[in-house]
Amino acid sequence: CNLHLPGSTCVFCRKNDDCPNKYGEKKTKEKWNLTVHYYCLLMSSGIWQRGKEEEGVYGFLIEDIRKEVNRASKLKCCVCKKNGASIGCVAPRCKRSYHFPCGLQRECIFQFTGNFASFCWDHRPVQIITSNNYRESLPCTICLEFIEPIPSYNILRSPCCKNAWFHRDCLQVQAINAGVFFFRCTICNNSDIFQKEMLRMGIHIPEKDASWELEENAYQELLQHYEHCDVRRCRCKEGRDYNAPDSKWEIKRCHCCGSSGTHLACSSLRSWEQNWECLECRGIIYNSGEFQKAKKHVLPNSNNVGITDCLLEESSPKLPRQSPGSQSKDLLRQGSKFRRNVSTLLIELGFQIKKKLKDYISTKPISGIVP
Repeated sequence: CNLHLPGSTCVFCRKNDDCPNKYGEKKTKEKWNLTVHYYCLLMSSGIWQRGKEEEGVYGFLIEDIRKEVNRASKLKCCVCKKNGASIGCVAPRCKRSYHFPCGLQRECIFQFTGNFASFCWDHRPVQIITSNNYRESLPCTICLEFIEPIPSYNILRSPCCKNAWFHRDCLQVQAINAGVFFFRCTICNNSDIFQKEMLRMGIHIPEKDASWELEENAYQELLQHYEHCDVRRCRCKEGRDYNAPDSKWEIKRCHCCGSSGTHLACSSLRSWEQNWECLECRGIIYNSGEFQKAKKHVLPNSNNVGITDCLLEESSPKLPRQSPGSQSKDLLRQGSKFRRNVSTLLIELGFQIKKKLKDYISTKPISGIVP
């Protein structure tokens, strides 16, 4: 947190601290000589956003802010005993009012959703566990510091994972950095149930993109192609990083992961269009069973497939590439097997013709011979 000049104090809490994680962004409108903390403004009980997002301060009109400051000036904070308490507990018949920083000090709960309700230390929501079987300390799953697994204001439990515990401050920092699109349970990655519970317990989840997506050139590395030969023996004399398009020294990336490469010549690839898998991806494909499924070719049926169709049948792109010699041998082997089947049929057909002819001659009488 940083300290600003004395003249830039928040009109609600009268503090000049600049600590976005605790008080939200500090906004100064020099034209109206007005400075506010975002959370102090957002949680004030008597003000609503009546303007557009670009009007006033976050959609709160300047005249409405002046009226709310005037209203709060008549209310005394039950913590610091000073006037200007703009936030009140929403519990029925509770008359407590306080400044936002004073509420944090007394462990009040501020819900940054719905009507932006505030609860004092006596009426705040709590997390209830049916049984506490934890005998040892467990680590905060964000900072990994060991904590006592007992729900309290500063210690929160994940609603979706029984063994996931957090510091409140760690959760708030993570929520501010991740935003509504990436803030989720660090164990099971659940977002809906997790965010709903964290909002109930007073964690502010800003509706913005993650901080790592807002950095300058955040996705610059995605525009760079991987150009490195990773095979065990690189044959290129210019080195593994040499890439010459439209030649045998062009680098081909793994078509599964894209994070490994090879020169066409180093893996005996005929063209850039031919698929290539790195050793890691090939092992995954083999262990997953897809490799074996791809190898099971259905043998051609002689009734509807000719010998030409059999020889021209292409192998699966998932199969490891074979050399031209071995491929031609496989094709000849398939063709010879098919030819043997045809020759066997012809021989059997010849025997049947001879047998029928012999039977025919033996039963027909010869002319000129008297029986």
